[in-house]
Amino acid sequence: MRRIIIAFLILAAGLAATNAPASEFQDMDICLGKAVVARAICKDPLEVNFVARVKDDIYLFSVFYARQEARFLVGVTDKTIRVQGKEFLKLTKTIPYHFDADAKCAVVNFSSPECPNSEPIVCCSEKTTEEKLDDKFWGRPIPDLLDEDLRRALEEYEQDQGAQEGDNATEAQPAPAQ
Repeated sequence: MRRIIIAFLILAAGLAATNAPASEFQDMDICLGKAVVARAICKDPLEVNFVARVKDDIYLFSVFYARQEARFLVGVTDKTIRVQGKEFLKLTKTIPYHFDADAKCAVVNFSSPECPNSEPIVCCSEKTTEEKLDDKFWGRPIPDLLDEDLRRALEEYEQDQGAQEGDNATEAQPAPAQ
């Protein structure tokens, strides 16, 4: 038991020794970890379970593999993903990926010889409320946007006209006789 704990700590220190800054998108990192571990052992990402966040950019995953539970440490830096099996220490992979800052998405081109699936892995971070509203606004057809602007402008114009008529009506009334 002591050897396992020492091996785990050495493994975590080795993954953390990359000196690259941690990603600020933890949800995207977890998605990447699940997908890369699944691709490495040719499993469905839904079969890979997120266990814990070990450090800033190191995550622990588990999956049922080779008739037993297998654990994998995944380190995500700003340009690479490093996967290391805890029980299967022979499995160590460092995989580069591309991060699109505008879309807040990471794209990994990684395939395993044992797995026929070779399409790119794409994981995106959760969008903020403001970004969701922007997507909703720009996702609408332009004629709808123009109609909405025209409707709003006509309503403002009618309100202004009503206010001006009310002002003119009070000015036109003669003062009460005394």
